[in-house]
Order: sequence, then C-alpha cells, then structure tokens
Amino acid sequence: MRIKLRHLAFTSFSGYLLLLIVLPIGAIFQQAFSNGWSAFLRSVTGPMALSAFELTVETALVAAIINVIAGTFVAHMFEKEIPGKTVLNAIVDLPFSIPTTVSGLMLIFLYGPTSPIGMWFLRHGIHLTYSPVAIVIAMVFVTFPYTVRSVQPLLSDMDRGMQEAAATLGARPFRVFRSIVFPTILPGVLTGFSLSFSRALAEFGAVVMVAGNKPMHTEVAAVYLYGLLENDDQQGAAAVSVVLIAVALLALLYQFYLLHYRQRGVVRSLFSKPLNRGRDIHDTPNVTL
Repeated sequence: MRIKLRHLAFTSFSGYLLLLIVLPIGAIFQQAFSNGWSAFLRSVTGPMALSAFELTVETALVAAIINVIAGTFVAHMFEKEIPGKTVLNAIVDLPFSIPTTVSGLMLIFLYGPTSPIGMWFLRHGIHLTYSPVAIVIAMVFVTFPYTVRSVQPLLSDMDRGMQEAAATLGARPFRVFRSIVFPTILPGVLTGFSLSFSRALAEFGAVVMVAGNKPMHTEVAAVYLYGLLENDDQQGAAAVSVVLIAVALLALLYQFYLLHYRQRGVVRSLFSKPLNRGRDIHDTPNVTL
C-alpha cells in the first residue's frame, strides 16, 4: 500500500511538472525553431531585437544590483528593534500583491512629467518616465522583495555569538559584517540577485506603462516580443522567448556555480580573513557593534 502511494505521488508530481513546465517550454522551443536555425537567427539578430535585448539585460542588471544592496540592508535592519517593524515587514511584500500594470500607473502618477517630482527632475534634465531610468525604477519596484526574503531566513538563523566574539576581539562593525555576516548570507544574496535579474528580464506590465516603448530606445524584450505576437509573428516571438529563457537559465547556473565554490571556501575567502590576523584587531580595542 505504501509503495502504491509513493508511485501515485511520484506520478502526480511528474505529471504536474510535465503539464505546467516541461510541455510549455517545449512548445516555445518547437515554435522558435519551426522554420529552422536560419529563421531563428534572423529573428534574434535583427537591429530591433538586439537593441531590445541589450536594453533589457542592462536595465535588469542595474535593477538587480540595486535590489541586492538595498534588500540586504533592509533585511539586516529587520534584525534590529526598529519602530513599526511588523508593518514595514508586511509592506515589503506589497510589490508581489499589486498588479504590475497598477504598479506602472503608480510610478507614472508619482514620477511622471506632470508630477512635482517629475517636473523637478525635468528641470535638471532627467526624465524619470519614458526613458531607461523609468525601466530601471519599474524593475526595482516589482523585484524588490526577492533579496529581502532570501536573506532574512539566513540572518535569523545566524549565530550571534560569532559577531559578539569578533566585537570582543576588537573588530569594527564593517569588519564583522564583511568577515562573518556577509559570508553567511551570501547564498541568499546570490539567490536574490538571480531571482531579481530573471524576473526583471521578462517584466512587462509595469515597464510597458512607464517606458514609452520607443523602438531602438526604450523598447525592452518583453514589449518587443508582444509586438511580434500582435503582428502574428509567432516564430519570432517564440525565438525572443527562447533567448530570454536562455539568459535567465545562465544566471541560475552561474548562481549554482558560485554557491558550489563558496561551499569549497573559494568565494568565502574573497570576503573574509581570519580575525586574528593583521593590525586592525589589536589597534581597535574599544570597538563595539
């Protein structure tokens, strides 16, 4: 009976993955290469396609880096006793619950050319909407929770005794963070970066509202893909989708690569040194965290 239940569970799980993930991805690849390699290459190497890919990857990288820095800081602050901590912690998840088109509309109302903030930046020559800056802002907004939620569990499970011991030895707060805290939360930081980057690559709702979608200037890959589909170019849309899937997969594989070498001590050695080495420990005897 137990063996039958295992087989049933395995069959149900495999069927679920097959229907939800494997078959849709297979359909995308089949459509992308339906007219051969030459048609696929023409679809993804045209001037408009290359411009959309370049803009998408650049803005997604910038957004992911911003969120890694800001998200790590926010997660670290949540470990301290701050006023309104429960409410602030709940607000972090708002970008997940707000529809992305509504998020884009919110950003237009706040940073658009007729808003006080938008007009102030326009007087200084900076366009916060209908520009690559707007794309980055939209991507940062919709992907903000990923790093925070990836780092928080690691910070909560971290042994505080190591930080206290380092402080007792005279390590400055930044040295404690670099040598103890950051290597501990590094898997969460890498996961947050990978998730933010992959999610930003395919962001459509918020970006289409604020970018202006001008070909060769502010048209990201997701919007370009949608335009191809609207023009009944299913093979071209599928080809662009394959490229986006490949870039996201490369980001995921690179994350696994870094985590693997971190477990072997290679990545950790880049950020930490023994606390009993060097002059900074003995020269700062009165330091507290």
